[in-house]
Amino acid sequence: MSTTWRIPLAELDYDEKEELAVLNVLRSRWLTLGPRVSEFEHRVAEYLGVRHAVAVANCTCALELAFRAVNQLSTENSESAPYVLVPSMTFVATANAVLAAEMIPVLADSRGPEMPWISLEQVEAFLQNHRARAVCIMHYAGFDAGCDKAREIVDRYGAWLIEDAAHAIGGKTDAGKPLGTRGDIACFSFFSNKNLATGEGGLLATNRDDVAQLARLMRSHGLTSGTTERHFSRTTGYDVVSFGHNFRCTEIVAALGLSQLEKLDRGNERRRELYRRYMSNLAGISGVSILPPPPDASLERSAAHICVALFSSSKQRDSVKKALHDAGVQTSHHYTPIHKFTFYKEQFSRGRVIALPAVNAETFSARALTLPLFPGLSPKAVDEICSIVAQAVRRD
Repeated sequence: MSTTWRIPLAELDYDEKEELAVLNVLRSRWLTLGPRVSEFEHRVAEYLGVRHAVAVANCTCALELAFRAVNQLSTENSESAPYVLVPSMTFVATANAVLAAEMIPVLADSRGPEMPWISLEQVEAFLQNHRARAVCIMHYAGFDAGCDKAREIVDRYGAWLIEDAAHAIGGKTDAGKPLGTRGDIACFSFFSNKNLATGEGGLLATNRDDVAQLARLMRSHGLTSGTTERHFSRTTGYDVVSFGHNFRCTEIVAALGLSQLEKLDRGNERRRELYRRYMSNLAGISGVSILPPPPDASLERSAAHICVALFSSSKQRDSVKKALHDAGVQTSHHYTPIHKFTFYKEQFSRGRVIALPAVNAETFSARALTLPLFPGLSPKAVDEICSIVAQAVRRD
């Protein structure tokens, strides 16, 4: 992705198939929300085994549509408060989308200092005392965040289950169910560094007809018909029957998505191979470990989206980061806990956000460093990265 790094964090798995797909869109002279979007939605729905897939501009749009659907479709007589439990250890878009949907994010802790997935114990404790509308789990690094347990909890307390599956396309639960199919709604990202990469692009998946109908309306201004329908059916006019945005997906994104979908399973297997190599190379090196799967998940069924190394301290993590950067190896950080950001501290003081105690999330964040991982990464590069990491750790 960047020519400034000798070994980049991520790199597109593109070839002439993606080039031809884009060229064919340009030749078609139809650029937005057309036949390729429809085909992409159909193919992804079939791949996941769900009734509906709604392609949108990006995953943040999908998340906002999901939370707006929760807010709008919750029964009018519901006694639930407009609370949505989300992990503090995730990208800020998850909580931003809750605010955009006019609800209150409840920022929850991680399971443990080395387990960044949302603490379902803390979630259930909150639900025992508060009637929340939804729980959003995030499949960090492409591992199952506890779909089955979360499903049991939300059913017990009458809440919706949303899966933030931005890291998880192609991953499965240990029961073999695709990640993104145990919740009422799931949201996927196709950003440039994702396993299925289209630059921008996202998708909402659901088995609920009412959610799909509302999402399709709201992604395009609440219009009863779009330009595609009016063009091909030669009809004019439309009604506006819902609040809406312009969250439409382009034909170029969909065309790239169709090409990338064909490579997804093969690419995910390659990611897992490289992940195992990282784990093997760094095993036994005191002070560093590669993020292990949670107890109720496995590497073999994960999407292996990112590879996160955990160090004994933030000082050691920063020392390793500098050594890698000096060697031309790009790294990243997933993530700063949301409750630590200035904006969310301000919203907390105004009662617009609830932040539960999150010691685990803070501890994890202080020790985490994301290493390069993508299908085109060579085993030799992984070995070199691990050697630099080991040397830097031993120096400290």
